[in-house]
Amino acid sequence: MTCIVRITNVEITNLKNVRKGAFHTNSNFTTLEKADVIGFYGQNGSGKTAAVEAFNLLKALLSANQDVSLPKITSNLLYFKEKLIGLKFEFIVENEFGEYFVQYSVSLSPGRVKYRVLEEEISYRENKEHTSFKSLISKGENGVLIGNKKGQEMDESDRVSVMVANRMAVTNSTSFAFREELKEVFEGLLEEQETELMKNLSSDFNRDLHVIDTIQYGLLIANLVMPFSVHLEKKRGSIPYEMQDTMVLPTGLFDTIDKVVGQTNIVLDTIIPGLQIKIHQINKQTLSDGNEGIRFEFLSVKGEVELPLRSESEGTLKIISILSTLIAVYNNPNACVVIDELDAGIFEYLLGEILEVLNENAQGQLFFTSHNLRIVEVLPIQNLWFTTLNENDRYHQLKGVKRLDNARDVYLRAVQLGGQTEEVYAETNLYDIKMAFRKAGIAHDDN
Repeated sequence: MTCIVRITNVEITNLKNVRKGAFHTNSNFTTLEKADVIGFYGQNGSGKTAAVEAFNLLKALLSANQDVSLPKITSNLLYFKEKLIGLKFEFIVENEFGEYFVQYSVSLSPGRVKYRVLEEEISYRENKEHTSFKSLISKGENGVLIGNKKGQEMDESDRVSVMVANRMAVTNSTSFAFREELKEVFEGLLEEQETELMKNLSSDFNRDLHVIDTIQYGLLIANLVMPFSVHLEKKRGSIPYEMQDTMVLPTGLFDTIDKVVGQTNIVLDTIIPGLQIKIHQINKQTLSDGNEGIRFEFLSVKGEVELPLRSESEGTLKIISILSTLIAVYNNPNACVVIDELDAGIFEYLLGEILEVLNENAQGQLFFTSHNLRIVEVLPIQNLWFTTLNENDRYHQLKGVKRLDNARDVYLRAVQLGGQTEEVYAETNLYDIKMAFRKAGIAHDDN
């Protein structure tokens, strides 16, 4: 039986401009194969991107056995004058052993160069009445606990593995709990279903978790790199396509790109009528490592007209770059895709159509941030979270929205008049804006 893992709740503490914030999804054990599309809206600088950063950190933590490091402290993730970033993720898991609630909490602190894990805990309980959470693994000031065994109570082999995992986690700025060195320790100290839950998070869920942030979009609009997000049956990740005349890839990566293009073209023509992507293979050549590579170029094809793909608009390139992951959300109940500024460069009506199709027919989870209010009109209000001015309570859902209300109108009314439990917009004044522009111009003239 294939497992399904869904995020149900996220709590954020001291991350970027969010001192405290929490949001939940609409997933439960009866909707495991139905779409769960969650959008974040709000004023610039109000905490939308912090939600994406939380998923970025989760991805890095789950990828500890691949030595994926946590970010450098120069990324300025820590809230001003605070010492710790706190994250808590709650999941529901269905696997061959049953149904479970799983919690993962972690505290991060700045190290010398990168952030490091200070405390970490994973706990679970069965989806049955009168069951309580049981700790799988915890690391903190009092040491390490795996199952019901403290570090000093383990046999020598397990103690050594724990020490090695801890040293590697500190040295490489990774999670401790998801280190590969602990695999045999888990098998010896945890029950079979508990070991399986650890695998469900670190392997199954992590494999299908894609986080697409604005850094990737920035490279695209700068005409430098278009990241091809990849979600095929046996391939996951991202392949950077350098926006040049031609590019060389190892044969294996080229074959993967070829499959992604074939997959993308099936959907692309329905989204942008008449457009297809073509791979023009130029030649084979030997790479610096001695392996064989293929030099090729991407072409956009419309009827009989073929042009370099880089000549397409930013919005078209963005759709192409993320389409494989959106296809995954549509078809894979275990897919979890997070996209910052999904609306950037994409025609608002088309974006609304895509999200409406996904919300009504998809099987996976999609989290996104956006400024375009067209989406507020096509998604149910329970799918939308709005950032507030309260740094201690950043994420809220709109109150007082009736079934037939236009959520866009309700939100704009909240922006202009308030009426929600928390303010959602810092008031601006047209007269003040005009005067500021005028003063700035005069000041410039004086110089």
